Amino acid sequence: MHDSVYEIAGDDPRIAKFLRTTLTQLADGDDPLMREMAKGVLDGSVDLRQAATSPAYDASFSAAADSFWSYYEGLNEDERQELARSGSSQLDVLLDEPDEPPANEATGV
Repeated sequence: MHDSVYEIAGDDPRIAKFLRTTLTQLADGDDPLMREMAKGVLDGSVDLRQAATSPAYDASFSAAADSFWSYYEGLNEDERQELARSGSSQLDVLLDEPDEPPANEATGV
């Protein structure tokens, strides 16, 4: 994974794990530009900060943010609170699970 991820995580292994998990999901996703960016960050060839501010990925980031915002605006206050609780709980579970190395680190490839 690119060093920028660890810098963004502030050397907190739980945040680095969350970022790796998110990048892995993006690398397996439907958006070809986001797949490219995530795979590059995961293989160390792309700086996450540069990717996040690059015009090349702007449309993909904007589309994802717009989609979430449209969904979120449709929720009432109780649903928003439940979404926040659920997200927090899921994050706790993810971060408390044993950390598995990425496939290329586990196999030495």
